[in-house]
Formats: sequence, structure tokens, C-alpha cells
Amino acid sequence: MTMPRDVGAGSGPSQFDTDAASGFETGPATGTAPSSGEPMTGGTTRTKIKDVKDQVVDQAKSSFRDARESASSSLNNSRGQAADRIGSIAEAVRGTGDRLRSDNQTGIADLTDSLADSVERFSSYLRDRDFNDIRQDVETFARRQPAVAIGVALAVGLVAARFIKSGPQAGGGVR
Repeated sequence: MTMPRDVGAGSGPSQFDTDAASGFETGPATGTAPSSGEPMTGGTTRTKIKDVKDQVVDQAKSSFRDARESASSSLNNSRGQAADRIGSIAEAVRGTGDRLRSDNQTGIADLTDSLADSVERFSSYLRDRDFNDIRQDVETFARRQPAVAIGVALAVGLVAARFIKSGPQAGGGVR
């Protein structure tokens, strides 16, 4: 059985170098020995490159982790703000129901109270769940009700387009 060779093990000349980490032959050997100024240690160019590569990979992973945590924190803040705004809408709808009730329009007032309760539940849902849970719930709903999901996406897109169109025009011109 053939055993993998270590780099610099002195097992004789070979036509291929052997990678110290994997023990596999990696390519043609140059056949050159270190110059008299270089020490004959395991710190070959190949291992130095591997060390630098490992450092770069570790730094990239760390940077990616930091960016993901920052994005998650930002999404959580935005989610909290959205939940607060939706809660304010629920309060406004509830106030409308109270005014309708004082005008003796109890049927419509009951509908607005029901709507306010639904909006308040949605606000609580956003406040109490994290982004991954919300994403999973949306995916599950879209799989169970694809036609409704497409309709909702279309409606949201139309509303977003109206908001974008109604915003300030580039160049400050008034229409």
C-alpha cells in the first residue's frame, strides 16, 4: 500500500510535489533546493501561501458574518417600526368605529372594529416574530394558496408603483 508523503520528508526525488495538508501530489516538482540564505524548514512557499489563504478565508467569513448580523439588526428595526405604524393604523380604524357607533351606525362600526382587530393582530405578529419565521410563513402560504399569493404580490406591486410615481420628481419640477 502506498502512503502519502510529507513535504520535505526527503524520500527522494519525485516528478510531483506533495501537498502537506492533503498528502496528494499536486504538480511537477521544480527540482530546486532552497538557496543558501533560506532556512531548510517546513515554512515553504506553498505552506506560506496556504496560511495566507486561510487568513483571507477567515477574514472573509468574519466580514460576511458581521454584514449578516448588521442586515438582520436593520431588518429587525424596520420590522419594529412597521409594526408600530400598523398598530397606529389599527388605533385610527378603531377610533373611526367609535365615531360611527356614536352616530348610531353600529353595523359599520362593528365591521371597522373587526378590521381594527385584524390589523392589530397583524401588528402583533410582526412585532413578535423574527424575519426568518415571517419568511417561512409567507413561503408556506404561497405554496398552499399560489393564486392568492400572486394576487397579493400584484396588488402590493401596484400600490408600490403608485407611491413611487407620487413621490417628488427628479429635477424638482412640478407637474
